Amino acid sequence: MIELKDLIIGYLSGRKVKRVVSEGINATLDRGELVLLIGPNGSGKSTLIKTLCGFQKPVSGIVNIEGQDGNTLNEKSVSSLISVVKSNAPAIDNFTVRDVVAFGRYPYSGMFGSLKASDYKLVDEAIDIIGIRKISNAMFNMISDGEKQKTMIAKSLAQQTPYIVMDEPMAFLDYQSRIEMMELLSDMTQKQNKGVLLSTHNLEMAIHTADKLWIFDKESRFSSVTPQQLFEDELIIRLFDKKTAEYLKAINKK
Repeated sequence: MIELKDLIIGYLSGRKVKRVVSEGINATLDRGELVLLIGPNGSGKSTLIKTLCGFQKPVSGIVNIEGQDGNTLNEKSVSSLISVVKSNAPAIDNFTVRDVVAFGRYPYSGMFGSLKASDYKLVDEAIDIIGIRKISNAMFNMISDGEKQKTMIAKSLAQQTPYIVMDEPMAFLDYQSRIEMMELLSDMTQKQNKGVLLSTHNLEMAIHTADKLWIFDKESRFSSVTPQQLFEDELIIRLFDKKTAEYLKAINKK
């Protein structure tokens, strides 16, 4: 489990607090759970992701990862627990899809960065799970955006972490590719027992596919609810403007 306890996120300058983005964050992410992180631009989503992944320190509070205080973990330790998929796949030239998936094994490679046969077995397993065997020998920079994102997810699987954090990975995908991606992630959480945190602006997919929603409102206040709880006690009115709330109620009835 990843547990956020009394977390305050923001920006530090040395030991001084430069800006607080959000406070009072309490939530959990379990293995086998798909959690969608939603909220307006600038509300705190990316800051929370950076804090959870150890890219920046919290203002205060605890990020507990599998019983370990995230503040005390070094980069290598974190990379064995959490893999990250960003919104745009990186520009990588002169490498095949299989090469890029193999990058996921380098946190475990030896001093000289050499991979063993056991590493490549995990790489090939990840390629087959994500269903990109047909393009595994293609050059990464020559495939589509959807295929690149699938490749980066395969890389995260090869990394063999219990948790995968994705910062708007579907931002540049077409509608059909987004549907395929959500089906893939839902299937992966169940069959691979991964805990997946996905930042997205797609509210319809969030309501229909998530096990849990982490929500920032326009005031950067944080809530952790199930899709069912979202429509109880007028919570939806507090979290969203009236027009968005009515839209969500409508699609929830479908």
